[in-house]
Amino acid sequence: MRKEFEEVIKNKYILSTMASFPLVFSIAIPMIYLLTIPSNISEADVAMFEGLIPNFDSMTPQQSLIYYIVQSNLPFYLMMPSVIPTLISSYSIVGEKKGGTLEPLLATPVSSRDILLGKSLAAVIPSVLITWFSFLIYMTLVDAMTFKIFNYPILPNTLWFVSIFITAPLLTLMSVYLSILVSSKVNDIRAAQQISAVFVVPIMGVFVLQLFGYVSIDISTMIFFSLIIFIMDIILVRAGTKIFRREEILTKWA
Repeated sequence: MRKEFEEVIKNKYILSTMASFPLVFSIAIPMIYLLTIPSNISEADVAMFEGLIPNFDSMTPQQSLIYYIVQSNLPFYLMMPSVIPTLISSYSIVGEKKGGTLEPLLATPVSSRDILLGKSLAAVIPSVLITWFSFLIYMTLVDAMTFKIFNYPILPNTLWFVSIFITAPLLTLMSVYLSILVSSKVNDIRAAQQISAVFVVPIMGVFVLQLFGYVSIDISTMIFFSLIIFIMDIILVRAGTKIFRREEILTKWA
Protein backbone atom coordinates (compact mmCIF):
# COMPACT_ATOMS: atom_id res chain seq x y z
CA MET A 1 0.00 0.00 0.00
CA ARG A 2 2.96 2.31 0.63
CA LYS A 3 3.92 1.97 -3.03
CA GLU A 4 0.43 3.03 -4.09
CA PHE A 5 0.52 6.11 -1.84
CA GLU A 6 3.92 7.07 -3.25
CA GLU A 7 2.52 6.84 -6.79
CA VAL A 8 -0.38 9.10 -5.84
CA ILE A 9 1.96 11.69 -4.30
CA LYS A 10 4.15 11.70 -7.42
CA ASN A 11 1.20 12.15 -9.78
CA LYS A 12 0.59 15.90 -10.18
CA TYR A 13 -2.69 15.36 -12.04
CA ILE A 14 -4.22 13.37 -9.18
CA LEU A 15 -2.87 15.75 -6.53
CA SER A 16 -4.16 18.86 -8.31
CA THR A 17 -7.57 17.28 -8.82
CA MET A 18 -7.79 16.24 -5.16
CA ALA A 19 -6.76 19.74 -4.05
CA SER A 20 -9.33 21.39 -6.31
CA PHE A 21 -12.31 19.80 -4.55
CA PRO A 22 -11.96 21.58 -1.17
CA LEU A 23 -10.89 24.81 -2.86
CA VAL A 24 -13.89 24.91 -5.20
CA PHE A 25 -16.72 23.21 -3.30
CA SER A 26 -15.77 24.11 0.28
CA ILE A 27 -14.45 27.65 -0.14
CA ALA A 28 -15.18 29.29 -3.50
CA ILE A 29 -18.81 28.23 -4.02
CA PRO A 30 -20.09 28.90 -0.48
CA MET A 31 -18.23 32.23 -0.35
CA ILE A 32 -19.92 33.32 -3.58
CA TYR A 33 -23.49 32.50 -2.61
CA LEU A 34 -23.26 33.45 1.07
CA LEU A 35 -21.82 36.86 0.24
CA THR A 36 -24.34 37.59 -2.50
CA ILE A 37 -27.59 36.58 -0.78
CA PRO A 38 -29.71 39.73 -0.26
CA SER A 39 -31.28 40.49 3.10
CA ASN A 40 -34.57 41.85 1.71
CA ILE A 41 -36.09 38.49 0.79
CA SER A 42 -39.86 38.16 0.95
CA GLU A 43 -41.94 35.14 1.94
CA ALA A 44 -43.12 34.87 -1.65
CA ASP A 45 -39.51 34.43 -2.78
CA VAL A 46 -39.06 31.30 -0.65
CA ALA A 47 -42.60 29.88 -0.75
CA MET A 48 -41.40 27.12 -3.08
CA PHE A 49 -39.14 25.76 -0.34
CA GLU A 50 -42.02 24.82 1.94
CA GLY A 51 -41.92 21.07 2.44
CA LEU A 52 -38.33 20.89 1.18
CA ILE A 53 -36.60 22.04 4.35
CA PRO A 54 -37.38 21.21 8.00
CA ASN A 55 -38.82 23.85 10.32
CA PHE A 56 -39.70 26.07 7.38
CA ASP A 57 -42.48 27.86 9.27
CA SER A 58 -40.14 28.92 12.08
CA MET A 59 -37.53 30.45 9.74
CA THR A 60 -37.32 33.91 8.27
CA PRO A 61 -37.23 34.13 4.44
CA GLN A 62 -33.50 34.83 4.53
CA GLN A 63 -32.86 31.84 6.80
CA SER A 64 -34.96 29.60 4.55
CA LEU A 65 -33.02 30.58 1.45
CA ILE A 66 -29.63 30.12 3.12
CA TYR A 67 -30.60 26.77 4.63
CA TYR A 68 -31.91 25.52 1.28
CA ILE A 69 -28.76 26.51 -0.61
CA VAL A 70 -26.50 24.99 2.04
CA GLN A 71 -28.42 21.71 1.84
CA SER A 72 -28.38 21.80 -1.97
CA ASN A 73 -24.60 21.42 -1.92
CA LEU A 74 -24.82 17.97 -0.37
CA PRO A 75 -24.59 16.09 -3.73
CA PHE A 76 -21.20 17.73 -4.32
CA TYR A 77 -19.91 15.89 -1.24
CA LEU A 78 -21.27 12.64 -2.61
CA MET A 79 -19.60 13.34 -5.93
CA MET A 80 -16.14 13.64 -4.34
CA PRO A 81 -15.96 10.04 -3.07
CA SER A 82 -17.31 8.94 -6.45
CA VAL A 83 -14.77 10.75 -8.64
CA ILE A 84 -11.49 10.73 -6.69
CA PRO A 85 -11.19 6.91 -6.38
CA THR A 86 -11.55 6.49 -10.15
CA LEU A 87 -8.46 8.65 -10.66
CA ILE A 88 -6.34 6.69 -8.19
CA SER A 89 -7.57 3.20 -9.08
CA SER A 90 -7.23 3.75 -12.81
CA TYR A 91 -3.63 4.91 -12.51
CA SER A 92 -2.87 2.15 -10.02
CA ILE A 93 -4.16 -0.74 -12.13
CA VAL A 94 -4.21 0.38 -15.77
CA GLY A 95 -0.95 2.26 -15.30
CA GLU A 96 0.79 -0.87 -14.02
CA LYS A 97 -0.85 -3.04 -16.64
CA LYS A 98 0.21 -0.68 -19.41
CA GLY A 99 3.72 -0.32 -17.99
CA GLY A 100 4.16 -4.06 -17.57
CA THR A 101 4.79 -3.81 -13.83
CA LEU A 102 1.69 -5.69 -12.70
CA GLU A 103 3.01 -9.13 -13.69
CA PRO A 104 6.26 -8.80 -11.65
CA LEU A 105 4.14 -7.74 -8.69
CA LEU A 106 2.14 -10.93 -9.03
CA ALA A 107 5.36 -12.93 -8.94
CA THR A 108 5.96 -11.86 -5.34
CA PRO A 109 4.85 -14.07 -2.41
CA VAL A 110 2.06 -11.61 -1.61
CA SER A 111 -1.40 -13.06 -2.32
CA SER A 112 -3.64 -11.56 -5.00
CA ARG A 113 -6.19 -10.72 -2.31
CA ASP A 114 -3.59 -8.72 -0.34
CA ILE A 115 -2.45 -6.89 -3.49
CA LEU A 116 -6.05 -5.97 -4.30
CA LEU A 117 -6.65 -4.88 -0.70
CA GLY A 118 -3.59 -2.62 -0.80
CA LYS A 119 -4.67 -1.03 -4.07
CA SER A 120 -8.23 -0.59 -2.79
CA LEU A 121 -7.17 1.03 0.49
CA ALA A 122 -4.76 3.31 -1.37
CA ALA A 123 -7.77 4.70 -3.23
CA VAL A 124 -10.35 4.56 -0.43
CA ILE A 125 -8.36 6.23 2.35
CA PRO A 126 -7.33 9.44 0.50
CA SER A 127 -10.77 9.80 -1.07
CA VAL A 128 -12.60 9.53 2.25
CA LEU A 129 -10.13 11.83 4.00
CA ILE A 130 -10.44 14.48 1.27
CA THR A 131 -14.24 14.30 1.53
CA TRP A 132 -14.16 14.65 5.32
CA PHE A 133 -11.59 17.45 5.18
CA SER A 134 -13.63 19.30 2.55
CA PHE A 135 -16.76 18.99 4.67
CA LEU A 136 -14.91 20.26 7.75
CA ILE A 137 -13.89 23.38 5.82
CA TYR A 138 -17.40 23.82 4.42
CA MET A 139 -19.04 23.38 7.82
CA THR A 140 -16.67 25.82 9.51
CA LEU A 141 -17.10 28.45 6.81
CA VAL A 142 -20.89 28.13 6.62
CA ASP A 143 -21.37 28.24 10.39
CA ALA A 144 -19.02 31.21 10.76
CA MET A 145 -20.82 33.21 8.06
CA THR A 146 -24.39 32.34 9.10
CA PHE A 147 -24.19 32.24 12.89
CA LYS A 148 -25.40 35.84 13.28
CA ILE A 149 -28.39 35.06 11.08
CA PHE A 150 -29.44 31.79 12.78
CA ASN A 151 -27.88 32.27 16.23
CA TYR A 152 -26.81 28.62 16.12
CA PRO A 153 -24.59 26.46 13.87
CA ILE A 154 -26.65 24.92 11.06
CA LEU A 155 -24.04 22.27 10.28
CA PRO A 156 -23.62 19.43 10.89
CA ASN A 157 -27.13 18.07 11.03
CA THR A 158 -28.29 14.44 10.94
CA LEU A 159 -28.62 14.33 7.15
CA TRP A 160 -25.10 15.61 6.57
CA PHE A 161 -23.68 13.34 9.27
CA VAL A 162 -25.16 10.21 7.65
CA SER A 163 -24.17 11.38 4.17
CA ILE A 164 -20.56 12.22 4.99
CA PHE A 165 -19.68 9.45 7.43
CA ILE A 166 -21.76 6.55 6.06
CA THR A 167 -22.86 7.17 2.48
CA ALA A 168 -19.60 8.74 1.29
CA PRO A 169 -17.33 5.82 2.37
CA LEU A 170 -19.78 3.36 0.80
CA LEU A 171 -19.70 5.36 -2.46
CA THR A 172 -15.91 5.36 -2.33
CA LEU A 173 -15.77 1.58 -2.08
CA MET A 174 -18.27 1.28 -4.90
CA SER A 175 -16.22 3.58 -7.11
CA VAL A 176 -12.98 1.70 -6.41
CA TYR A 177 -14.33 -1.69 -7.38
CA LEU A 178 -16.13 -0.31 -10.41
CA SER A 179 -12.76 1.04 -11.51
CA ILE A 180 -11.17 -2.36 -10.94
CA LEU A 181 -13.76 -4.06 -13.14
CA VAL A 182 -13.39 -1.41 -15.85
CA SER A 183 -9.59 -1.47 -15.64
CA SER A 184 -9.58 -5.20 -16.32
CA LYS A 185 -11.12 -4.53 -19.74
CA VAL A 186 -9.25 -1.46 -20.99
CA ASN A 187 -5.61 -0.48 -21.45
CA ASP A 188 -5.98 3.30 -21.44
CA ILE A 189 -5.99 5.27 -18.20
CA ARG A 190 -8.21 8.07 -19.48
CA ALA A 191 -10.73 5.62 -20.89
CA ALA A 192 -10.87 3.76 -17.58
CA GLN A 193 -11.45 7.01 -15.71
CA GLN A 194 -14.16 8.20 -18.09
CA ILE A 195 -16.05 4.91 -18.07
CA SER A 196 -15.79 4.58 -14.29
CA ALA A 197 -17.00 8.16 -13.80
CA VAL A 198 -20.21 7.51 -15.73
CA PHE A 199 -22.03 6.51 -12.55
CA VAL A 200 -21.41 10.04 -11.19
CA VAL A 201 -24.00 11.35 -13.66
CA PRO A 202 -27.02 10.18 -11.60
CA ILE A 203 -25.58 11.92 -8.53
CA MET A 204 -25.24 15.17 -10.45
CA GLY A 205 -28.78 14.63 -11.74
CA VAL A 206 -29.98 14.54 -8.15
CA PHE A 207 -28.12 17.80 -7.49
CA VAL A 208 -29.82 19.53 -10.42
CA LEU A 209 -33.27 18.23 -9.43
CA GLN A 210 -32.77 19.30 -5.82
CA LEU A 211 -31.43 22.71 -6.83
CA PHE A 212 -34.60 23.44 -8.78
CA GLY A 213 -36.86 22.07 -6.06
CA TYR A 214 -38.04 18.90 -7.83
CA VAL A 215 -36.71 16.51 -5.18
CA SER A 216 -35.85 16.76 -1.52
CA ILE A 217 -33.20 14.59 0.09
CA ASP A 218 -34.16 13.69 3.64
CA ILE A 219 -32.65 11.34 6.18
CA SER A 220 -34.92 8.41 5.24
CA THR A 221 -33.97 8.75 1.57
CA MET A 222 -30.27 8.89 2.42
CA ILE A 223 -30.45 5.79 4.64
CA PHE A 224 -32.28 3.89 1.90
CA PHE A 225 -29.72 5.12 -0.65
CA SER A 226 -26.89 3.97 1.62
CA LEU A 227 -28.46 0.54 2.00
CA ILE A 228 -28.67 0.14 -1.79
CA ILE A 229 -25.02 1.16 -2.16
CA PHE A 230 -24.01 -1.25 0.60
CA ILE A 231 -25.64 -4.14 -1.27
CA MET A 232 -23.95 -3.04 -4.51
CA ASP A 233 -20.61 -2.85 -2.68
CA ILE A 234 -20.92 -6.48 -1.59
CA ILE A 235 -21.62 -7.55 -5.17
CA LEU A 236 -18.80 -5.44 -6.63
CA VAL A 237 -16.24 -6.53 -4.03
CA ARG A 238 -16.97 -10.16 -4.80
CA ALA A 239 -16.79 -9.54 -8.54
CA GLY A 240 -13.56 -7.55 -8.20
CA THR A 241 -11.95 -10.18 -5.98
CA LYS A 242 -12.93 -12.89 -8.45
CA ILE A 243 -11.47 -11.06 -11.44
CA PHE A 244 -8.27 -9.96 -9.66
CA ARG A 245 -6.59 -13.37 -9.65
CA ARG A 246 -3.16 -14.29 -10.92
CA GLU A 247 -4.36 -16.64 -13.66
CA GLU A 248 -7.08 -14.19 -14.68
CA ILE A 249 -4.65 -11.27 -14.92
CA LEU A 250 -1.91 -13.17 -16.71
CA THR A 251 -4.20 -14.71 -19.32
CA LYS A 252 -6.98 -12.17 -19.88
CA TRP A 253 -5.66 -8.75 -18.81
CA ALA A 254 -2.96 -8.55 -21.40
